[in-house]
Amino acid sequence: MALPIDDQNIINVLGIESLPDEQKISIIERTSELVEKRLLLRLLNSFSEQKKREFEDLLDAENQEAVNVFLQKNAPDLPAWLAEELSKIKQELAGLAASI
Repeated sequence: MALPIDDQNIINVLGIESLPDEQKISIIERTSELVEKRLLLRLLNSFSEQKKREFEDLLDAENQEAVNVFLQKNAPDLPAWLAEELSKIKQELAGLAASI
């Protein structure tokens, strides 16, 4: 019995287990970047203009601890959003892989 898509990793979803590790790593990195970009857009859309500026200032300061505290306070749904975006990406990639 096949695992639900949310329980599979990207390599399994795409059916690329036999690719060389270098190529798999590249695909995973690009997928991670896509998830990060979508999550960032979702975050920015949820913030007021003032919160956006505050968040951008924290990112510019490269203070990861301050960014984490800000996100915990201002984006309590972040873990759920991450899971949703990852699930969407997996479903999109599975659809693309099936059409090839």
